[in-house]
Amino acid sequence: MEKGYRFNRLLRANPRVRLYAGDDRFFGPGTRELLSGIRRTGSVQQACTDMGLSYSKGRHMIRHMESALQTTLVDRTRGGAGGGSAKLTPAGDYLLDQFAAYEACVKRFAQHQLSQFFPVGRETEHEGETV
Repeated sequence: MEKGYRFNRLLRANPRVRLYAGDDRFFGPGTRELLSGIRRTGSVQQACTDMGLSYSKGRHMIRHMESALQTTLVDRTRGGAGGGSAKLTPAGDYLLDQFAAYEACVKRFAQHQLSQFFPVGRETEHEGETV
């Protein structure tokens, strides 16, 4: 007999997915948004502006990711009269795309596990509470 509380129907899983290199957390929602913005706009400055992030903070985040992975993720061209530009390297595209797929998989698995621990089955009484 499967038991459950009425509130089980309301629950949803929302794990926070991060990547680490050793003990160094270098990639998560903020860095994903930054790389996505660079891909979309072709500019580190514009991606930072869109996020409400300072340009220096964005550059620091890029350097941190690249240092952790020991590879270049963003090709940057210095600005001049026409301004600079930026684009993801193949490694940057790979990291962004694979992380999105990995994150979706983790979230699906977490939701499935949640339904195992908090089943939505026949509602029963628990500790005098009618459910």
